[in-house]
Amino acid sequence: MNFPSEKFKNDSDASTGLIFIRAYNKWHTTIKNELGNVGITHPQFVVMTVLYYLSQSDEFVTQASVAKMADMDAMTVSQIVRGLEKKGFLTRTANPKDTRANAVRLLEKGQHAVAQALPVVEKIDEDFFGALAGDEKTFRDFLRRLL
Repeated sequence: MNFPSEKFKNDSDASTGLIFIRAYNKWHTTIKNELGNVGITHPQFVVMTVLYYLSQSDEFVTQASVAKMADMDAMTVSQIVRGLEKKGFLTRTANPKDTRANAVRLLEKGQHAVAQALPVVEKIDEDFFGALAGDEKTFRDFLRRLL
């Protein structure tokens, strides 16, 4: 059987996409496993952490602003927010600044979950990306260029 790629048929390690997804999967598996110990998923962590961050400078954070900063689909964020609201991590209310949007606010339970999970995720990042040593800033610059 002939593999249909002329470019990578003899060297899969030459595929940037394959190497990228393998590295991402290794990082993500570690994150997912550790966040499971906290009782939240990675997408829930991202939404709550972005909400917490944005709440520093805006009393009325919208789901749309969370989706934009996290670069997530608005419908996905809406579903995650709905689930987190049911579990008592956050609340949605009418936004006094924009009646078309909901304001999302992290409750004490959500703040506690982020406070518990964030050091764990930061340590995973430190360990995982620490392998880049002095090249980590360059790596971030390359990732920004891809965005």
